[in-house]
Amino acid sequence: MYELLVLGALMVHDRTGYKLRQILEGNLDTRRKISNGVMYPVLHKLEQDGYITLSKLRVEGREQKLASITDAGRAYFEKLMHQPIPNDAKREATYRFKIRAMGRETVGFQRAVLTDYQAIILQDLKDYQTVTDHLLSQKDNPERQVDIGWNLRAFDLAQAINHAKLTWVNEQLAALDGLADDDHFTTLPITE
Repeated sequence: MYELLVLGALMVHDRTGYKLRQILEGNLDTRRKISNGVMYPVLHKLEQDGYITLSKLRVEGREQKLASITDAGRAYFEKLMHQPIPNDAKREATYRFKIRAMGRETVGFQRAVLTDYQAIILQDLKDYQTVTDHLLSQKDNPERQVDIGWNLRAFDLAQAINHAKLTWVNEQLAALDGLADDDHFTTLPITE
């Protein structure tokens, strides 16, 4: 999963391991920290596989590693971009990583990723509603009273988050309306 974002960031320009770590942290949960013990094994594996090169660089007296993407790395990035996203714990972050790099892809690809994302959000909403309905069916059970209220609130929060994601996806799909699948659409209006 991290390989996709690292290679996507290197498609723009070379970056230090420190900067790549900041990019990873910025695209995961805002409180999640990526240690050098996580970052550098990813970089070394990408280098070993021939997808990047690492060179030493001195910045303000400190030695840093500068990563550069290779032609094989560009091809591997494209392969990762076009792989289906597994329905696992990394799903949300992987969609964010792909969405971040979609400016390099055709409108057809952008539309396909957004449509897939829309489908999983709708399925999540359906699943949350099923659990909510079950909890509501148990509201008169005295043994469940202590748990039901806050469980319902937690599922309400999950549904609100998914509704916000769905609104965002629908807006992005609307921005692609009328464009041919083989077009490249990289300029979206910046919203605040």
